[in-house]
Amino acid sequence: MVFSSFDFLFIFLPLALGIYHIARRLFVARTAFAILVVLSLIFYAYWKIEYLFVILASIGFNYLWCKWMAAAPDQHRRKILLTGIGFNVLVLFVFKYLGFTIENVNEVTGAAIPIVKLALPLGISFFTFQQIAFLVDRYVERRGPGNFIEYALFVTFFPQLIAGPIVHHAEMMPQFNDPVESRPTWDKVSLGFFIFSIGFAKKVLIADKLAPVVNRGFDPDNTFMTMQDAWLSMLSYTMQLLFDFSGYAAMAIGIGLFFGIRLPINFDAPYQATSIQDFWRRWHITLSRFLRDYIYIPLGGGRVAEWKIYRNLFLTFLIGGIWHGAGWTFFVWGAAHGVATVIHRYWTKKVPFQLPGYMGWLVTFLFVNIAWVFFRAPDFPTAIRIIESLTFLDSLNPLVSGFQGAVLQLNLEQAFPVTKPTLYQICTLVAATVIALKAPSVGRAATQFKGRPIMAVMAAVLFILSVSQMESVNEFLYFDF
Repeated sequence: MVFSSFDFLFIFLPLALGIYHIARRLFVARTAFAILVVLSLIFYAYWKIEYLFVILASIGFNYLWCKWMAAAPDQHRRKILLTGIGFNVLVLFVFKYLGFTIENVNEVTGAAIPIVKLALPLGISFFTFQQIAFLVDRYVERRGPGNFIEYALFVTFFPQLIAGPIVHHAEMMPQFNDPVESRPTWDKVSLGFFIFSIGFAKKVLIADKLAPVVNRGFDPDNTFMTMQDAWLSMLSYTMQLLFDFSGYAAMAIGIGLFFGIRLPINFDAPYQATSIQDFWRRWHITLSRFLRDYIYIPLGGGRVAEWKIYRNLFLTFLIGGIWHGAGWTFFVWGAAHGVATVIHRYWTKKVPFQLPGYMGWLVTFLFVNIAWVFFRAPDFPTAIRIIESLTFLDSLNPLVSGFQGAVLQLNLEQAFPVTKPTLYQICTLVAATVIALKAPSVGRAATQFKGRPIMAVMAAVLFILSVSQMESVNEFLYFDF
């Protein structure tokens, strides 16, 4: 039951909103919270009932572990914290990386260890990171976990459960507990609908329409690819991922406002960044915050010798890459961003001249695009084939003749023999690129909303158009992470 489905939009969401807000009026707050926890678990179990046992076990363990840590003598608290973090990482490893690890051990050693294939519970990376952050925060604050229902709601609140934003207990639960702040006023609901509709349109009208081109371009069975196919595949995925993931984040923020809760902004026009550091300030902001606060700073951050700062930056991004998936392509993607960040820091500190803004943007945009190839490719040969095809000089003649044929015959299959885009998909890619490079982020647009009729009408039009294009349910890309 994804946000962009009929079941969610016209059955689950209205029922959940109605039940919760009625309960909030009729009962004490914690009773309403318990009802919302149950609704969120129903939402989560919709995909697979077995997932429910994983998240419930995770919630129970972390809650009890935090209570134990809070009650323990000072000399034992750090060991308890580290053991709790280790257990969370172990669970994530078993579900996400165990099969990959066994495959590599077998390949290197020639062993024949049976490969364990476990279904990856949806959102496990997100709710695991969220609970690790909670343990660390409570350790620093020397506090217990508080009320169990409130803790369970913090973890399971369904708008952000599957793919973030990664939230802190201190930024969400005080809103729930404030009867004024959590009230769904007209301003919040109208703003929520505006933000939700933009995210809905991003997902359905852009990301889903580019998906077939991306899938054909990254198909490992394509042994030969022209230069134009390689560029189309790469750029299409760059835009598909942005509009799919930022679309999910916007829809989550909009739904949160329907419940009276403000979730943090997760994207701020990242493809307009003029450096790799700027990119990570704009892309998946809550993950960047987590990596900074719970990996980079504990490693020493920027308070150590210069070479150690470079080490800390590289390791932080390497861990971020590994977090995204079990595969060497994710390792390379994380390492590439780590190296790029190290180079950027060295350049800004040691090189006497800086790139002009437009050159900084171009270098950053091209690097991010090429790195996304490894992020998306199912294996190394596919990634290398696409990257090599980007610069094949012998593809120039087919490129020219192909586009001539496309113009004369409107036959895009001649111009793009592998990806075979439609004219609509080409126009969608162009529109997506213009929006990504020129339009303000959803967060910035929301600050200009202020209930303006023209923006409300725009939101309604986007919502209706998106509903009309919901031909099939496409899961959000970050559900795989």
